[in-house]
Amino acid sequence: MLSSLSTLLPLLLFYALAVAPGLRLQQDLEKDLAHLTGDSRYFISDNSTQTPSVQTVANDLQLFRLAADLDLSNAAHSSQSRGEHRVDIWRFEEGEIKSIYQIESNILLDTVITQRYLDNRTPTQQHITNNFTFRSYAVSTADAPLKLYYLTEAEQGLLAYRLGEKQVEINYAAKKEGLTDVIEGYKKEVAQLLREAETKL
Repeated sequence: MLSSLSTLLPLLLFYALAVAPGLRLQQDLEKDLAHLTGDSRYFISDNSTQTPSVQTVANDLQLFRLAADLDLSNAAHSSQSRGEHRVDIWRFEEGEIKSIYQIESNILLDTVITQRYLDNRTPTQQHITNNFTFRSYAVSTADAPLKLYYLTEAEQGLLAYRLGEKQVEINYAAKKEGLTDVIEGYKKEVAQLLREAETKL
């Protein structure tokens, strides 16, 4: 019996560590910045400057790194599933950062779109199926709720971020098929989830 327990305990510990929730922000920051550095086929829209670049993005992302590097052992963690979304929240009693939100969403797109043409050709229909894994992060500080926001997709990379009033969007030439069809609806759902989470503070 004891030998069975000694064999089973390491397995249980490994399983607990494997499923324990973790903040994925650091990994996504590194992956997305490497993607932007290695691919020049994108357009950066930034409401704070007319000359955005990978360097301005890299500078902005330093603020997100501050949140990514926090010691989460001092935070109260909660988690819940809401449909296609898993919402993880870390709340801090002390310090400038009050809460960090991570929303991971697995979206399956299966739709038919109608393509219309300007030259009076007959419209055509296209069946699109694709899978998307989005992660959204938000950070609330002592002086501003949801002050920082970051949105990425596992394959496409960084899609948008916000620093206070500054808003940046990345549009790729090689856009993942179906992304345009799901992104706006996804953003609205996440905004609603974040509003609800903030009201529970």
